[in-house]
Amino acid sequence: MRCGKTHLIEIRNFEDFSIEPAGNMTVLMGKNGTGKTNIIEAIYFASVGKSFRTSNDEELIRLNKEEGTILLDFSVRGVTHEIKIKLSRNKGKKILINETATKKRELMGMFRTVLFTPDDLQLIKGAPQNRRRFIDLEISQVSPRYYEEILRYGRAVQQRNAAFKEARFHGFTADVDVWDMQIAKGASYIVKKRMETIGKINEIVSSMESLLTDEKESILIKYRKSGNQEERFDEEWYLEKLALSREEDSRFCHTSIGPHRDDLIFLMNGNDISSYGSQGQQRTSILSVKLAELEFVKKETGEYPFLLLDDVGSELDKERRDALFSYLIEKEIQTIITTADESLGAYGKEIKIEG
Repeated sequence: MRCGKTHLIEIRNFEDFSIEPAGNMTVLMGKNGTGKTNIIEAIYFASVGKSFRTSNDEELIRLNKEEGTILLDFSVRGVTHEIKIKLSRNKGKKILINETATKKRELMGMFRTVLFTPDDLQLIKGAPQNRRRFIDLEISQVSPRYYEEILRYGRAVQQRNAAFKEARFHGFTADVDVWDMQIAKGASYIVKKRMETIGKINEIVSSMESLLTDEKESILIKYRKSGNQEERFDEEWYLEKLALSREEDSRFCHTSIGPHRDDLIFLMNGNDISSYGSQGQQRTSILSVKLAELEFVKKETGEYPFLLLDDVGSELDKERRDALFSYLIEKEIQTIITTADESLGAYGKEIKIEG
């Protein structure tokens, strides 16, 4: 898979801007505030149908404009495709693939990306939902069924919670058996896929960490189920737990058991890195996980995804930076880097962003 031309029309600070990445490394060079991250954001948006910076799509539309458009060409096994995202302040978002209107769930996995930004520190230090979003997005890019199951599961949880609220308002006992069955079925599948994926990433991540730390640190991701750490995660187990928690759940009008309450723990040399790792170690660990994602996607699909590195030069010292870029060049992983450091222009095709 290769990314071709990306064209931004009335997006963020760009009125009409095009970029065509090199086959390997492209360096977006410019001062802070010129819009380098805006380009990364637009490419990512074309990949997954949303921004990594905001939940409000309208923020991508250029100031004082009513509409904005992202166009991205990419090729898979020699066949070229086009993704078009049309954003409107009045009409919302429209996604087209090869000029055919489509839904966000059909976009997922078409043009795969892995993203690293300075804000990714929140994967370790932030709320559990950040870590759940990370693993769900990664699996969704290689498994269309998983993305469908996540959507279906979320709707079932919402319906169960709504049933509790309605019953509480009218003073009767909620009948949520049908939702419990849907939640149990979805939960079993989701947790199984998450644990399988984490196992595969764990097989890779240590070698990625060694690349960046000269084998000084060992990284492991651990899955933590809500409620307890029993090994079971089959449908019957979830039905039992949902039944046991029903009284309390009805009181608070929520669902306390399921993958929407689970978490990931990042361990370094056996210790929780959120508590025992320095900020530098945390950043390196996250980058190692992102590199492991590249290899995971390659193993699952046969092709590397497109790598987006936002300001990675400021996150690493020269030795680790050289090791990272040498790896990406050797593996021929198509990559875009944003930086204000002019010395990084030597690593690939340099494109100056003036803003």
